[in-house]
Amino acid sequence: MSSDISFWGVSLLVVLLLASVAVYWLIDRKEMARVLRVFGLMAGQMAVIGIIAWTACKANAWWADMLWLVVLIALATGWCLYKMRKTWKQMLTSVVAALTAGTLIGSGVMMLCMPGRFFIPITAVMVTHLVVAVKETLQTYQRSLTHTEAHRLYMQANGATLLESLMPSVRRALRSTVQPQLRTMAQPLLVTMPLLFVGMLLGGVSPATAVVVMILLMMAAFVSTVVAAIVALYCFKR
Repeated sequence: MSSDISFWGVSLLVVLLLASVAVYWLIDRKEMARVLRVFGLMAGQMAVIGIIAWTACKANAWWADMLWLVVLIALATGWCLYKMRKTWKQMLTSVVAALTAGTLIGSGVMMLCMPGRFFIPITAVMVTHLVVAVKETLQTYQRSLTHTEAHRLYMQANGATLLESLMPSVRRALRSTVQPQLRTMAQPLLVTMPLLFVGMLLGGVSPATAVVVMILLMMAAFVSTVVAAIVALYCFKR
């Protein structure tokens, strides 16, 4: 364990966690299975991510970075499809294409701004943004298509093209993706700072550099979100 981490602090945290779990079990035993499952999933995913990240850092080679990227996209794809249980076969191509395009564009642009050693954390940030964006885009688009079928047929019967009839659903899907991103960008103190800014400070980065990196990351995340949404809608087949 790193010398920067206190053994007694970790021990206290573990004791408090066990106490919290015990209290929760006494109050709501039915929910405990879900709590334990979430902790297990978190531990398993972090173990996989940690091993791959450690390998990529130690190898310091292009193939290790590509391995990290493939694992991230695979995990993100699995999570998106898990949330779309009933339609996962229909969504598979759109999800993979959107996550891949968005991650490559966002991470690629950031790599032009920063040293290559930041590839691993930057791709992780991009994928984190894209998981929610892609899922929300496809689900909103699918719901909109279902609810507006009669209106779309009416528009086409009156001379509208297929694209024109689909544009209202496309706009709804893009809004559902972009608006949460805009809220995140408008509230950095409440959303972004605890997760990224403080993490960079703990890593030894100066406050000025951390601010610049955060701004660049938010800009790249917005670009990758829009790209992923467009690719997802383009690949989607009703």
